[in-house]
Amino acid sequence: MNIHSHTPIRIAAAVALFAVFTAGAEAADVPQVHVNYADLNLGTASGATVLYQRIRGAAGLVCGVSDARELGQLARAKACMANTVAAAVAAVNAPALTSVHDAKAGEARTLRLATSR
Repeated sequence: MNIHSHTPIRIAAAVALFAVFTAGAEAADVPQVHVNYADLNLGTASGATVLYQRIRGAAGLVCGVSDARELGQLARAKACMANTVAAAVAAVNAPALTSVHDAKAGEARTLRLATSR
């Protein structure tokens, strides 16, 4: 897709998709959310930021981040979310969105390093 596309992107849990292809499960069993962005100008930082927030919200839903109550489950949900967001950003293929994602991912890495000391 390019920045002029108005086709909604489908956010599907990256970990769940891997399970579909390795275990032969049905694709319909994979949690999915459609994210519309026809109302946004992805050529601007503000439009890209709004879409990034929508993508993260959808990834949180399909990866079950809010349902994670134990450390192992939380780690899997966070990994799923990171992979799912990265895949959605790549699918949109908009430079401003990629810049927002790279900046947010950098902030998260810096925060993890700072809190692990």
